[in-house]
Parts: sequence; C-alpha cells; structure tokens
Amino acid sequence: MTLPLINLVRRNWLGVSAVVRRNLILDFFSAIFYGIFLAGVSTFVPVIARRLGADPFLLSLIVAAPAVGNLIAVLASHYLQQRRKMPFMVAAWSIGRGLFLLMLFVTTPEVFVLIVVAHWLIVSLSVTGYVEVMRAIYPAALRGRAMAYVRVGFTACATIMTPLFGQWLDIASYQILFPIAAVFGILSGLSFGQVKYEEILAPTRQDWLTPLRIFARDARYRAYSIAFSLYGAGMLIIAPLIPLLLVDELNLSNAQVGWLGMINSIFWMLFYIVWGRSIDRRGGLWTVQINFVLTLAVPFAFFLAQDMWLLAVAQIFIGITVAGTDLGWMNAIMQFARKEDVSHYTALHAFLVGIRGVIAPFAGTALMTIPWIGLRGVFLFSAFLILAGWLLVRRVSAPGKVYE
Repeated sequence: MTLPLINLVRRNWLGVSAVVRRNLILDFFSAIFYGIFLAGVSTFVPVIARRLGADPFLLSLIVAAPAVGNLIAVLASHYLQQRRKMPFMVAAWSIGRGLFLLMLFVTTPEVFVLIVVAHWLIVSLSVTGYVEVMRAIYPAALRGRAMAYVRVGFTACATIMTPLFGQWLDIASYQILFPIAAVFGILSGLSFGQVKYEEILAPTRQDWLTPLRIFARDARYRAYSIAFSLYGAGMLIIAPLIPLLLVDELNLSNAQVGWLGMINSIFWMLFYIVWGRSIDRRGGLWTVQINFVLTLAVPFAFFLAQDMWLLAVAQIFIGITVAGTDLGWMNAIMQFARKEDVSHYTALHAFLVGIRGVIAPFAGTALMTIPWIGLRGVFLFSAFLILAGWLLVRRVSAPGKVYE
C-alpha cells in the first residue's frame, strides 16, 4: 500500500508551492509523533485506570475531560483574537502532554485520573486556533486530501505501536511507558510549530456572545449543531462503559485491548484516504452525514458482544467513522462560515461539544445503574441518540460555496 500512496501524494502535490509541501512534511512528522503518543497513552488510559481501581465516576471524568476542555477552549478563542495562534498552541500541547511524565510517580487511581483530566483541559485550549491554522496552511482544493495523508501517517504509526504498547504494558509498567510516550507527544507539538503560513489578525475584537449569535441567526448551522450534539451524546454515554465491558465482563488482557486498538487503527487509516477524497469532492457536511448512519453499527456490536469478534466489528466501525467525523467537522465549519468567522463557528462547536461531553458520560453511568437498563441497555439508548442525530443532519444543506 505504501508505494501507491506515495505516488498518489506526488501527483497531487508536485504542482503546489514549496512552502505548502514543507508544511505537509512537518504536519506529517508531527502526526507520526502524536501517533506514538496516542498509541502509548490514550488507548490504554481507561483500562489502566480501571485496573488501578477507578470507579465508574472516575472513568466518566476521563471521558468528560476533553469536553470540559472544549468549554475552556471558548475562553481561549476570545483571548486569541488579534493574537498569533501558533505559540499558544505549541505551549498548550507541550505542557498538556508533558504532564504524562509525572506518571512515573503515580500509583493511585485518583492522581492518575487527575493527570489525565489536566492533560485534556490544557491541550483543548488549542482547538479553535488549530482549525484556523489548518485553513491557512493548505489550499482549499487540496485541504481534505492533505489532512487525510497526514492522518494516514498518524494512524499507520498508531496501528503498529498500539499492540506493541499493549504487550509492553503486560510486561512493564505504565509508570515507565507513559512518560516515554509523553516525550513523543511533546515532539509532535514542537514539529507542528515550525509550519509557515500567513496569519491575518482580525481588525476588531468580537464580544463573548458572538458564537451564540451565530447559533441564533444561522438556521442551517443550528440544525447541524443540534444533530452533532445528539450524535456525540450517543457515543459519549457508552464511552465510560466500554472499559467496564472489556475488563469486568469479558476479562480482556492488555494485549487483547491492544489488538482491538490495532484493528481500529487500520480502518481509521484506510478511511482517512476515502473521506479525504470525499471532502474535496462533496464537502465536509456530506461526509458527516454518511458517517452518522455508519456509526449505528457501533452500539449494536457492543450490545451483542460476547467475545473478540463483535468487539472487532465495533472497532472497525469506530475507526471508519472517527476518521470521517474528524475530517468532516472541521471542513463542514469551513463550508458554513465565512473566512473571518471560522474561529467563532469553531468556538460555538467546541462549546456545544463541551456541554454534551460534560453531561453524557455521567448520564451513561447513571443509566447503567437502573436495573431494567443495565450496562448493555445503555448501548441501545446510544443507538437511539445516534439515529436521531442522523435523521436531523440528513435534512441539512450547506451553503453553495466552500470558503478558501
């Protein structure tokens, strides 16, 4: 697969400027380093937390932390008006990921979860700036494929490293492996910080309520945002329950969790290419719409799972749809928003993601305690929310122009 992919990249990128090609290379290496960090940390954090004795509430905190970070990202968006984004982003990535160096000294679930939560709160500060930077460093006609190629490198790295980290964690301790992964996370941010682009600072500052006014006046984006919130809530209510299913009910080893992560990463990688091309041809909104309906396979597979086979099916569809929604949401914003409004639309998206993310994981663990629902029943409720999100988003149309 490597040679055809290289030839495809060459055909698409020989005609673009040297600066854009350099940005692609730096972005690619940043993604490789982040793939190592993700494989070594993110895949195993909930499982390690559970093995340390974390209860469902602490697991819900881990899941909710990125969402709380998105709420804070709204504050960062306001602060970054008329300021350069990149130094702020690199600092947030380096400090947030660097916290995992402290895992060398951690032995209790409470401190473990505290570090994970603090990491997400800090790195989430970069969200709104990142979308603006991605719009600036790649031309619109190639942006979807550029982001896809970079994420192929990221997922290829994660595919290789995830099962290795799983096996190493069965032999060595997270206290050794997590700090090693943290070094690569820091290198990722430093590499991305070297990209070159023209940053046009806004001539005037907008007030705190600008994102909410967008929600009130843009009916299309409002419907899209509500649909995305329903969909995201459907996935988030089951997120803290998955480690309970894997560890408590099915008794999987770290190595088995690593193999499931590898299966996820393979399809994640392959479908970045598919969705990158679909975005350049059809746009981000269409890609989001298709991925919503495909995600319905995930909760049903978990609901029925009694062994590795259906867990693998769930991971396949998670890989497919994470790739699609990851590329889709940013490019959908670029369809809805004028160039000067991208950061405000992103701030609104981050705010709504934060609201649902704070509520949904705890709602999932609360629903699990209801006797006639239980752990498995929450997966069916998840499917209902995802279906509702798809039924709403399929009726949304984007403006005719994709802004440069």
